[in-house]
Amino acid sequence: MVSPVITTDSTFDHYWHVSRRAVLRSVIGGTASLLFTARVNWVGATEPSTTAGKQWLQFHYTEAPRGFEEILAELKQLPLRLSEVYGSPAIVRAVNVLIFSDRQQYFAHLEKTLPTAPRRNSLFIVRSGRPTILAVQGKTLLQDLMHEAVHSLNHLTFRNTSMPLWMDEGLAEWAEDSVEQQSRVHGKALRQLLGGQRILLPEPIRLAALEKIKSTTRADAVDYAASWAWCRFLLSGKYGCRGVWNRYLQDIRDAQQAGRLSHRLALTVPDYEQRFLRFLTSI
Repeated sequence: MVSPVITTDSTFDHYWHVSRRAVLRSVIGGTASLLFTARVNWVGATEPSTTAGKQWLQFHYTEAPRGFEEILAELKQLPLRLSEVYGSPAIVRAVNVLIFSDRQQYFAHLEKTLPTAPRRNSLFIVRSGRPTILAVQGKTLLQDLMHEAVHSLNHLTFRNTSMPLWMDEGLAEWAEDSVEQQSRVHGKALRQLLGGQRILLPEPIRLAALEKIKSTTRADAVDYAASWAWCRFLLSGKYGCRGVWNRYLQDIRDAQQAGRLSHRLALTVPDYEQRFLRFLTSI
C-alpha cells in the first residue's frame, strides 16, 4: 500500500508559476488588517507539529469563507488521492492560502504586487521560496482551491524535474470537480472537435501536441479539455497505459531523463491513440 504523504522542510529556489486560475495576492505584510489563520490535519499526513514548516495548507482570511467545513473536508483527501495517482507518496510542505473577501480587494492587491498576472479567480505562486495559493471568496472557491492545491502538491512532489505542463493542468482539472461536471464542461469541447468520427485523433488533442505547450498563456479551452481527458484515460486501468504512466512519473521524480510520455506509449502500447479515441466515446 502506498504511504500517502511525506513531510519535508526542504527549501525552494526562487520561482513563481501562474496557473490557469491565476489571480490573487500576497497578504502577509501587505494589508493593515489582521488575518485569521486556520491549520488543519490532513488525511494520511504525519501528525503536524506546531511549526508552520510541518503543515500543508495554512489558511489566512479576514472572514471565514462560506462552506469552509465542506471545503476543508474535500481538501483533506487530496494528498491521498494524488499519492494514488503518482503511485508513490505525495510530499507535503507548508503552503500559505490567502483568501480575499471580494474581487475588488483581490485585484487591487494583484495590481500592486503582481501586475502582469492574469486576472482570473485563483493563483498558485512560488516566490522567494514560499509556495502560496491566492483565491477570492465566491461560488467557485472550492473548485479554485482544489485546482491550485493540486498544483502545490505537484510542485512539492516533483521538485527535481517539473511535471509536464499538460499533466499538471490536466490533474488540476481532474481534481477540481466531479467527473460528471467535468465531462459536461470538457466533453462538449472534445465532441465538437471530433464531430461524428472516431477514426482519427485530431491534431490539437493528440498527446504529442499537448507536450509542446510550454506556457498556459498559449493554451486554450481545447488544450485544457484534452489534458483533462488524457489524465482520466491514463488513470483508468481499462486501457493498458496506467503502468507506463506510473513509471514515467517515477522517472520524473527521480530526475531521470524521462523524455516524452507519447514516445513511451508509442513503444509500449502502439495503438494508444486508438484506445484514447475509444475512451472519448464514454465521455
